[in-house]
Parts: sequence; C-alpha cells; structure tokens
Amino acid sequence: MISIVLLGTGGAVPTPDRSPSASWLTLDGRSFLLDPGPGALARLVASPHGPDTLDAVDAVLFTHLHPDHCADLLPLLFALRLRSLTSERDLQLIGPRGLAAYVEGLRGLYGEWAEPRRRRLEVLELAPGQGLSTASDTDGGWTVTSADDAPVRAFRAAHFEDRFSAWNLGYRLRDASGHTLALSGDSGPCAELAAAARGADLLVVECSLPSGRELEGHLTPEQVAALCLETEPASVVLTHLPPGEAGAEAAALVRAAWSGPVTPARDGDLFAVPIPLREERP
Repeated sequence: MISIVLLGTGGAVPTPDRSPSASWLTLDGRSFLLDPGPGALARLVASPHGPDTLDAVDAVLFTHLHPDHCADLLPLLFALRLRSLTSERDLQLIGPRGLAAYVEGLRGLYGEWAEPRRRRLEVLELAPGQGLSTASDTDGGWTVTSADDAPVRAFRAAHFEDRFSAWNLGYRLRDASGHTLALSGDSGPCAELAAAARGADLLVVECSLPSGRELEGHLTPEQVAALCLETEPASVVLTHLPPGEAGAEAAALVRAAWSGPVTPARDGDLFAVPIPLREERP
C-alpha cells in the first residue's frame, strides 16, 4: 500500500492557502517525511493523517537541497534533541549527493543541538538510478541498492544544479502489490521524468509555472499535459502550485489536452494508491 499526505503544496514563498513543500509518505507500513520545507513539522503534527509524535519519523527523504525543500530538517533534529522521546532507532536522512555535507554544516553551526538525544543519525546519499530496499524484518532500516526491483528508485530530475544540489532527484515507489507512485520533485521536462511517470498509478507532479511561461527547471500546465499524453499515468495530482485559484486553472488546462483524472492538491490532502476517480476535484 502507498499513501501520501501533501502537507505543503506551494512554492518557495508561503501564502495563506499554500505552504512550501512537504509530504508524509507511507509505503507498505514504512513512512518517510519527504522534503520538509519551512513549517513542515507544524503541519505534520497537526495533520489527522500524520504520525502521533515526531518520534515516529524514521526516515527523511529529500529530492534536493533548496531551502523550500529542506529548511525544517534542523527544527526536526532540534525537537528530537529537546524532547524526552522513547525511540532509539536510527534516524535515516536520505537524498542526493551533498546531503552529508549539508548535515555536517548544520552540526558545525549548532553542535549538539543538531543531534537527536537518543537516536543516531545515518545519512544515505543516492545517485540517479539507485534505489532503497529493506531487510525482511520490520525494524530494519533502508539500504542503498542498484536492484531493478527496489521499492524506491531515484531518477535525475531537470532542475537547477548548483553546489547545494549537485543532483536533483525524483522518485518512483512500488508497493508489494505492484502499485506505483511517481514523484517529480522540482523538474522541467526530461526523459527521466517521463520514464518514471510512465504507467504510474499516481503521478504527483509539480506545476509551478503559469500557462505559457516556460522556465528551465519547472513545468507549465501545457508541459504537464504533454507529459501525461506521453506516459499515460492512471491519475495525476498537481503540486508546487502558485497561490489562489492557479491550481484549478492549471488542472483545467491539463484536462483540456488529456482525458485522465487531474486533481490540484491542497495542503493536507491525502491520496492512496491507486487513487479512486471520485477524488478528482475541479
């Protein structure tokens, strides 16, 4: 089973109706905090679909290291330092090359305040094409693998590459029943995104740009529609949206070119895979 709670569905600038990126992912009973942008922790603990406590966060997954996708990592580490929590499991931080240096930078600035009190930090860096697998026991953590059947596989997204994000990743998840979820991360059009989206039960895709305003590293509604026509996912959810009614307008433009179900996400939305068609909204 796969589910995703979209805690934040906006861009880098928070607005009253959309927060920056953050999601709570569950894959066959294992959970990730994905891309904890600014304010992610507050939205996570307030969500009826999230964990009961921050101690339930066993893994944090990053697509890239721009601040709107990683700024709440430090508050998470600080909270796990201050609170008297019971878990002693490793806290795994998983993402692209550069993540280990980012974590070391936080430690250099904040010392012990960036270290959970009871839990050891483990950083796993993924290259495009690598994936994650687990041992058969439910208490085991994730390990990096190159196996083709990995339940989580990273691909290279087409986003701005700099010293903070040497690679920008998207992910394709597959559960034990064979259902799939494709996550674009921040990306413009590229063959790797198309390969990940092809035939997915659910494609959660960024749609940052208004119609007709193409910009490297992000997608317009027309580009999302072209992606859907090429790859035919079963359902599509738009995220990383501009504020106001732009989400509904973007969905309408995608539907004008592609006949499949398209939903503009709102902060707090829960989607299960496969997604029922009735969950589509204007």
